[in-house]
Amino acid sequence: MFLQRLIERNPRLLEVAIELHQSGRIPPNTWVVDLDTIAENARALVSEARRLGLNTYLMSKQYARNPYISAMALAQGLNKIVAVDVQCALLARRYGLPVGHIGHLNQIPRHMVPEMVALRPEVITVYNVEHARWIDEAAAAQAVQQDLMVRVYAPGDVFFDGQEGGVPEEQVAEVARAIGAMRNVRLIGVTSFPCVRYNPLPDDPRAALNPNAGTVLRAVATLRDLGFEIKQINMPGNTSSMTMSMLAEAGATHVEPGHGLLGTTPNHLYMDGLPERPSYTHVSEISHYVGDRAYAYGGGLFSDMKRPGFTAQALVGATWSEARGNRVEFLQDIEQVIDYHLILRPAGRCRIGDSAVFGFRPQMQMTRSYLAPVSGLSGNGQVKVHYLFDHAATALDERYNPVEPATVRRDIDALLSAS
Repeated sequence: MFLQRLIERNPRLLEVAIELHQSGRIPPNTWVVDLDTIAENARALVSEARRLGLNTYLMSKQYARNPYISAMALAQGLNKIVAVDVQCALLARRYGLPVGHIGHLNQIPRHMVPEMVALRPEVITVYNVEHARWIDEAAAAQAVQQDLMVRVYAPGDVFFDGQEGGVPEEQVAEVARAIGAMRNVRLIGVTSFPCVRYNPLPDDPRAALNPNAGTVLRAVATLRDLGFEIKQINMPGNTSSMTMSMLAEAGATHVEPGHGLLGTTPNHLYMDGLPERPSYTHVSEISHYVGDRAYAYGGGLFSDMKRPGFTAQALVGATWSEARGNRVEFLQDIEQVIDYHLILRPAGRCRIGDSAVFGFRPQMQMTRSYLAPVSGLSGNGQVKVHYLFDHAATALDERYNPVEPATVRRDIDALLSAS
């Protein structure tokens, strides 16, 4: 759905993706991410957050927790990483990146709590007293005090299926008193998710608060009445520079940009002139034909945003000059047990070996795609691929073997010092 936005606002990325694929520098089934645009988008987010007095935790899951993207964004002034699960936290640790918030969409498994406390996050979110107690025990063993938030919910709040959880609003005081009796944890915040919704309609794309935001504020009032010093009012979900003022006015102190950093929130699709630009594309290769269908290598098909009746497209060709004038239909809605292929038509406009570039919106951590962070697309800089990463955020050498994290970190530092 974002292909047209890429053509309008970042065509150089599409051109480079085709060049890298056709030269053999990247394989098919690769997300190519423009680090120059990541930096530009991060600066827009930082500027608005600072204007409003908001703190930012960077959501890394959408871009498969890639350390170059995280490091580039953090270098512009965004705060530490939010780890929605322990995998996010462990991959941040692998590359020496700071973790600010753990435990929101996935609680920390019991026997992994000491490892997470050892990362010294600013805050850990808990859904219940049991997890708070395990964190208290780990913090005591490490002779530290760990700050906590509670996630809360009430009837009428919005959840995505499988992401429900938290402390029922009517139990907030009871849970808070139990946590308050513990010696090595301190309850300092409240959160929920998602606190913002988009209306994904071309005629009304505005964002609005979900009831979750009101539940958070009521829980904050309850805790303050009990004498707790609340320092974090965290309202994540659909955060971009466009939604920050609404969140600040609602009382948020902390927000968590993810697709806002990437320039691919629903508002970026439906509204013109937003500060952030789309920063990534998916590139594949035509493999074969069956009838009037052409098949490209798959693995990255997961998309978290579709519009009923929308005809998805791809650009196909061996060069940008060929591809930009050769749009073909991308049969995105075909159900596949495993997305071995991306299916296009008509086959007659796709040559075997051609590149195919796409603009659909993923959660990249859900795919088995490669990822290539690329710098030098803006200005007259030299285009550089900063390793190819596999689906588990492991950097690969020219023979697709793992690269030591310390080596990757040195390259990240060199890139940031030259930026």
